[in-house]
Amino acid sequence: MKLGSNIHKTLEDEIYTTVPVDITTKEDALALRIWNIIQGLRMLREFGITRELEVWGLVDGELVTGVIDQLSYDCPDPELEATAATYYADIEASRAILPEYQMSLSDYLLSPTGGGRLLSEVYGQDDTPPKADPLDVDMANSSQESDNLPHLPRIYLTDVKTRGSGSVPTVKSSSFRPTLLQLQLYYHMLNRLVLSDDVTIDLLASRYNLDPNRPFTDAFISEVGGLNEQFFDAMSSQEFDPDYIPTPQDAIEHPQRHYPSQSQPDSLPSSQDSATILSTHNTLTTLWTLMKSHLRLTFLPSSAATHSSPSIPSEFQPRSLDSYPTILSPLLTARYLSSKPSADLQPPRVLGSRSFLFDPTSMSSYLTDQMHWWRGGRDPRGVEVMEAWKCRICEFRDECEWRREREWLFANRRMGRKSKVEGGVEVGV
Repeated sequence: MKLGSNIHKTLEDEIYTTVPVDITTKEDALALRIWNIIQGLRMLREFGITRELEVWGLVDGELVTGVIDQLSYDCPDPELEATAATYYADIEASRAILPEYQMSLSDYLLSPTGGGRLLSEVYGQDDTPPKADPLDVDMANSSQESDNLPHLPRIYLTDVKTRGSGSVPTVKSSSFRPTLLQLQLYYHMLNRLVLSDDVTIDLLASRYNLDPNRPFTDAFISEVGGLNEQFFDAMSSQEFDPDYIPTPQDAIEHPQRHYPSQSQPDSLPSSQDSATILSTHNTLTTLWTLMKSHLRLTFLPSSAATHSSPSIPSEFQPRSLDSYPTILSPLLTARYLSSKPSADLQPPRVLGSRSFLFDPTSMSSYLTDQMHWWRGGRDPRGVEVMEAWKCRICEFRDECEWRREREWLFANRRMGRKSKVEGGVEVGV
């Protein structure tokens, strides 16, 4: 865990300079976190990459926070992205045969809990599932026309993982499941933070016992405001280049190139120094409003992108992504680095990466089931037999009722089989 944190810190230091700030009030502490988000969004727009971006969201009414390892304009898997329209058309066509209120029934019916039934077994011999909506067909066809669509820069979300072994788990493996859920949650939370008021500063203030209208201390404004004047001045002095699309390497090699991904409104001039901005937005309420403006500026498509899907290379936005009309791509990636120390202070060795496409239905199904347990609505369920290796590293192993029940059932089964053998009932065992 500690080694993994050190690697994350090394990656963050590649594009940021960490400066300690003295904090005297709880309001100043949250303000610094919000300010870092604003700075991270500026970094993303200007340099094409940002790291360690904090997000808040609601999961079944519960306030959740997380830190996104990396956001970038660099697509990690163009081949997978090219199949996105077909992928969403297929899953929407398959789920069209099931009631809308049911959650991820295809996943449920194929699971051991659902009896392992195939979708073909749900319907009788004469039953025919409804035909796919024409819009779904259009979306599938649109993937073939993606080369003719205007180029729209998109933002890609990546989580960085460290591993002691040299292998990389597959997307379908049980060990990848927590990462899959984590990335989908981050995608959902960041989109909702951009598009909605699910999380407000009043909610955070109530949760952490803060006064959202208490002015920041003069020391905080002076110290934080003096850190980034040179950065903002450098940004405003660069020559406009309409054809420039940033890459992550630009954040390191060309730290003064300017990428105007959207036309900046008058309320967000890059020429303003940090002290002026903080003085103008000197409460949590006003600073939160500024952060929301930067989120919309960064992730909402420009007016010129109205004739194509903002999220994937397609003419149509998939219905599965109707709630996420941003340029944040649903292509999510886990990047694996070796946790073994490298020689001569070299960067950690890259083991590989795994990418997949966001599926809101499967995410909602899993979360609903887990929150039902979290609130005491059902008993905990143990892992399946093929995942019993997880018990070796579980801190509740010695007191686990599920484990004891399985051991008791297994012992009884063996005793019963032995009795049959001794009684001559079973032969060849």
